[in-house]
Amino acid sequence: MGSEYASIVFAVVFLTILFLLHFLKRELNPSWRMISEYEIGRFGWMMRLAFFSWGASVLAMLITIWPSLQPISGTISRWWFVLIVIALFGAGIFKTNPITENTPNRVNTIHTICGAIVILTFPIAATLAVRSLLHNPLWSASHGQLIFGTVLAWIGVVAYFASIIISGIVNPSVVKKPSVGSDGPHVYQGWPNRFMVVTYIIWLIIIAKTAMQI
Repeated sequence: MGSEYASIVFAVVFLTILFLLHFLKRELNPSWRMISEYEIGRFGWMMRLAFFSWGASVLAMLITIWPSLQPISGTISRWWFVLIVIALFGAGIFKTNPITENTPNRVNTIHTICGAIVILTFPIAATLAVRSLLHNPLWSASHGQLIFGTVLAWIGVVAYFASIIISGIVNPSVVKKPSVGSDGPHVYQGWPNRFMVVTYIIWLIIIAKTAMQI
């Protein structure tokens, strides 16, 4: 199986697990609970497997496009995605705390850092990669879908942070964390978090499907 096929398979595995966990862990309200919290308690191994699958999908995608990436943006995106792969595996290895838990915890801190790397920088790495790929004649013919996937990823991250900002305006008493996310049922970041993740996965699938057509 080629790396582009592997990327799609692992991406679908991630989406399937995430979908199933919404039914298996109904106690976690998806309107404000982050997907990382599925790692806690029963079926936690499934969310860890999902993170590993996501990381494997990014790695397979990177192997696919590695020869086509041109300096300078291509070189930067290569190693940026390597960091994202490490962060995704780290998110699976180091379990998060509930977002309502403020007790300092080294394992949770590592997970938070890994999550921040993925959430904050995936669209940047994707933009650099697509910018480089569009200079390659083989990829430039598919510029429409590549740009669509990249714009969608940016919409995902903007929608996520917009949900936090809007929640803060509507509920000014909500205390926000200085890093990724905020706590409490009045911050409706759960669905935007899921939407953002899905847009990142769609970008991976678009890249892999484009590679299959070349």
